Amino acid sequence: MENKVKKTIKDLPKVERPREKLMQYGPEKLSNSELLAILLRIGRPGQNVVEIAKQILRQCGGQKLPNLTLKELTNLSGIGPVKACEIIASFELGKRLLQGKKAEIYLTPRDVWDELRDLRNHKKEHFVIFYLDSRNQEIKREIISVGSLNANLAHPREVFEPAVKTLSCPNNFGA
Repeated sequence: MENKVKKTIKDLPKVERPREKLMQYGPEKLSNSELLAILLRIGRPGQNVVEIAKQILRQCGGQKLPNLTLKELTNLSGIGPVKACEIIASFELGKRLLQGKKAEIYLTPRDVWDELRDLRNHKKEHFVIFYLDSRNQEIKREIISVGSLNANLAHPREVFEPAVKTLSCPNNFGA
């Protein structure tokens, strides 16, 4: 049987198509070229969008891509002014949204103690929950309840409901 070269996205099985793969498994399961392919949206005759994305990443290197100018992007094969603007806009939006984000990592109880220094001098007990990702990096911190001088009552529902809501929403990082 002849080995057919797959030239369009529709020629790929659904599980290998970037958008479908993102919807099924989440963005963290996609390669850089697949994520770039989603931004580029379409390929050109004889070359699907994933191939173009791989070629672009090889040409400019993944680390340099976020800092390329409009002119540098449009000089890359397969990128016109509209696609270049979309790529620049997506990187700029990412930079702005992540600017104030701290990547605190909590590995020990001491790390949590140090982070709660702002609550140490309060006269009432505070019940605080830290939502962490799989790398123990903070996603969100929330005060569940404020008690009295030496006691704090919290129903399990008050603890688990915000956790389920926060962690079940895709990409819910407090934004």
